[in-house]
Amino acid sequence: MNTFKITNITNFLGKRDYKANSPLDIEYVDSMTKKILTVKPNESVYLTIASLPLSVRRLRVKNLITVSEVSEAEMEVLRGKPISKKSTPSKPKVTRKPVVEKQTVVDSEKTVTAKKSRTTKKETEE
Repeated sequence: MNTFKITNITNFLGKRDYKANSPLDIEYVDSMTKKILTVKPNESVYLTIASLPLSVRRLRVKNLITVSEVSEAEMEVLRGKPISKKSTPSKPKVTRKPVVEKQTVVDSEKTVTAKKSRTTKKETEE
């Protein structure tokens, strides 16, 4: 079974064209019953079916709709499901940790302490 995205593009036709801004009917057979979808101008419909129905092919030849095949990964993104973690590479997190260095200088009568601070990168993986 393939999933197709069918978009009505009659809104891009000129105002004097025959089917300008008109809703289109798509007929298909689903488990031995004939069903009809009405697609409004500039609207997309997702249809999961083995092959394109004849009504869709006719409208496509007349240049009234566009048809594109959608993969399963794209459908998961459209449905709002997160993509499995196996397919996406994870980036290690970089944390910054301050390091304080102390230097002690001994002079004849006084002791001077100077502090230098810097940050280092520490990589951790989740």
